[in-house]
Amino acid sequence: MPTTPAPSDRRAVFLDYDGTLAEQGVVPAAHVEAVRAVRENGHAVLLSTGRCASIVAPEVLDLLDGAICSAGAHVRVGDTLLRDERFPEDLGRRAVEVLTAHEVPFVLEAPDALLCTPAMADWIRDRAEALPPAAAGTVGGGTLDLARAVRLPEDLASCSFAKISLWRSPVAVEQLAAEIGEEIAALPSSMSRVDGSAGELFLRHLDKAGGVQLAAEHLGLGMDATVGAGDGLNDLGMLRATGTSIAIEGAPASVLEAADLVVPGPEEAGLALAFERLGLL
Repeated sequence: MPTTPAPSDRRAVFLDYDGTLAEQGVVPAAHVEAVRAVRENGHAVLLSTGRCASIVAPEVLDLLDGAICSAGAHVRVGDTLLRDERFPEDLGRRAVEVLTAHEVPFVLEAPDALLCTPAMADWIRDRAEALPPAAAGTVGGGTLDLARAVRLPEDLASCSFAKISLWRSPVAVEQLAAEIGEEIAALPSSMSRVDGSAGELFLRHLDKAGGVQLAAEHLGLGMDATVGAGDGLNDLGMLRATGTSIAIEGAPASVLEAADLVVPGPEEAGLALAFERLGLL
């Protein structure tokens, strides 16, 4: 039988999604089992992802104690919503106007939907249809989760959203952020091209580290009792802030340097190995 840890030994584990917990939006069976075992041992396991909540499959969220989504803009622990921060209305309108003027393919990410143009919706759906069926014992629908969340508003500029993702941009993401306003920061995409044509635009004052701290406080834990795991540049602040940090092989050098432990990716069940080494299983 699992042993419930003493309060002083309880930890909260925060897991990046793409490339860490999941591979192409699918959580392998070994990671599903490992997360369940860690929770049965009395620890909390939460998602910490750049994805908005609307494109994380419900069965993935059900596997966990909570989720930090939109890179810190949306934080939920259990049934308690701790943060739901969006672009201010004027700034959101400015962002849509700048991206449209430069003919950038983009989506607006909200907790309840992916908001985009019909052409962008077709592109997402075409990609989703190309994936093979998921293996038994896995959770998550891959890029189908993106397609299911797509909505087509009449006026994108009037929408409420937390983050923007873009692809095949003729303008570098850093330049777009500068044009929109000083409140905006940019990161290159962790899943796409490295030439600056794909990336994310988000509110500068928000990040995963802040979301982790908010969730840990709600759980009654100090940062020394937190574990962070990730593989991308948007995980760097989280890895530096958590008491113990896990990086995935092949991550950028700065991410690897910030880690206490480096393990393989989801295809090799790296998190299960990390949990075992940290005494969480």
